[in-house]
Amino acid sequence: MAAATLAGTARMVAALCAALVLCAPVPARPESDEQALARLAGEMEALAAGAPCGGPVMCMAVSMGYDACGNPTRHIPYNRAQQISDIMQTKAAEYTFIEEDRLRGKPRPAHCRALQPPRVACVNGRCVVGDTSY
Repeated sequence: MAAATLAGTARMVAALCAALVLCAPVPARPESDEQALARLAGEMEALAAGAPCGGPVMCMAVSMGYDACGNPTRHIPYNRAQQISDIMQTKAAEYTFIEEDRLRGKPRPAHCRALQPPRVACVNGRCVVGDTSY
């Protein structure tokens, strides 16, 4: 009798395992590097758009990305009053890692120069980066 109960339990466990495998959700296709870069940039821009600025002292920029010379490829300005620096730095590091990984093993150009940090300003209540001479 114990052998019959054990066999029945084994069949039930096997049936449950098969059902779990068949009913398991299909894993999503992993995102490509381009999709990940677009997602990260979009998330960061959405975070940065949250608060208006009252002056340039409120603005800062996070540099991210990696070109063939090792310079950042993007700068996203944001209001430091939002207290999102840690989140922005983490996402920027992930973005930079993806771009750096894509260039790994490729030759570096012969003439590279270090770029200056971006200029930030508060223009019309928004933090901006780039040419602020207007």
